[in-house]
Amino acid sequence: MKVLIKARSMSTSQGMARNGDIVELPETEVNKVLAVRPHFIEVLAEETSKKAPKKAAAKKKRARNDDGTLKADDPSTPDVNEAWEDA
Repeated sequence: MKVLIKARSMSTSQGMARNGDIVELPETEVNKVLAVRPHFIEVLAEETSKKAPKKAAAKKKRARNDDGTLKADDPSTPDVNEAWEDA
């Protein structure tokens, strides 16, 4: 479970945690801390919604001239890079 540490510092199974840290703790440890010192941690809501997968960036490869040599970028067109093309 993800929890927010609200105490100045506390020892956890994941090592020392300080005020404002967000750490992943086992549920049994969270329950023990809440039973003894409930003001030390705040349980954060689990993200149940699945985020849409990001679209993969278009693959690029170096552009080549008719004879097979690499194309250079044309400095007169700053908004277009002629040295690269979509794969």
